[in-house]
Amino acid sequence: MRLKLVLFTLLGLNSVGYAQSIASLNFNYIYNPNHEIALQMKVVKAPQTVNVYYQFKATSAQYPLETYTLTWEKRESYTAREGTPLEQSEENMPSSDSSRKAGKFTFPSAIKQWMLLVKVTNTATMKSWSFFQPIDPKYPVNGLVESNTEIIFEPFLQAKNEYALKGSGRSLYIDFYKAKFSISSPPFAEKDQKADRFMFPDSTFTIESSKEIPITKEGLYLVQEDTSAAEGFAFRAVNAAFPKFTKVEDLAAPLIFICTKPEHEELLAAKGDKAKFDKVILDITRDKERAKNFMRSYFRRVELANLYFSSYKEGWKTDRGMIFLIFGLPDEVSRNGQNEVWYYKNYQTHFTFVRTGSIYDPAQYTLIRNTIYMETWFNTIDLWRKSRF
Repeated sequence: MRLKLVLFTLLGLNSVGYAQSIASLNFNYIYNPNHEIALQMKVVKAPQTVNVYYQFKATSAQYPLETYTLTWEKRESYTAREGTPLEQSEENMPSSDSSRKAGKFTFPSAIKQWMLLVKVTNTATMKSWSFFQPIDPKYPVNGLVESNTEIIFEPFLQAKNEYALKGSGRSLYIDFYKAKFSISSPPFAEKDQKADRFMFPDSTFTIESSKEIPITKEGLYLVQEDTSAAEGFAFRAVNAAFPKFTKVEDLAAPLIFICTKPEHEELLAAKGDKAKFDKVILDITRDKERAKNFMRSYFRRVELANLYFSSYKEGWKTDRGMIFLIFGLPDEVSRNGQNEVWYYKNYQTHFTFVRTGSIYDPAQYTLIRNTIYMETWFNTIDLWRKSRF
């Protein structure tokens, strides 16, 4: 009897989403590039309703899309252990990829915040994972971007392509910013935390809603129906290689975290000269093979940070992007209200991020810095420099 009870308890703990609150779940799989599924949700506020668009992708060739079931429910809070099944019918959305499923739910405008939770189950293995999206009456996003009638879920677009910017009004006002944004300070730098300055647009123009237009310049775009209201939606326009960095002249900036100040200045001064760039990296790692391994591993992390955390600025520049880049995938990720906490067992530490969203990025998180991270940070940087990560 005792063995059966222990087994039941373990099964209950490992069944993600089974009679558990959102606050008690481990969401580290959402930042795992090798995970077998990916799900994105986009909330768009309309005058009388809230539209929730989602995109589900099966990433493993072993399990096709039809292997998975998605069940949706409404939770009243992060701590509620159970919810009510979703009554609204789903509208299917077009998808050009057979490994993807896209859909849309429409809800009445919210009076108070609630949670939309989806449980994804692999019917072959019976493994389940949960994803959620807060439905907030004050959520400022009231439009979206489409390409060939498909919704763009990523916060970045490729410049020099055409896109349809859609709002509920007839006209949309667009502010363009070409500013370079600040890079996050180390987690121990309590007094040196960098804040992005107040921004003035470099140019402004007006377009018709839903009309396809070419996005020609790289930078940040803010789209609004009413420039006097704190509502709109933003996206970055990036080069075709993003989230990867492929040009030597682009590689220097993200290396700021593992370089001394003179080393980083030397990398920047190389200005794309590969021989000069390679010499600095070789001086750091002191071995050709270690240098190759270091660059390959480091810029794979840069790519993932850009993919997961890009918003109004590149993902590697954000607080979560910086921690992911240096420390890697957290063992545990918990989300509770305004906080997201990352736990690392090997480092015996955790990092807490507080939601500090804005019209440019409602889901922006800021790291709570503390001097206690100094030793762990420098020890980890030393391992990177020795290519022992």
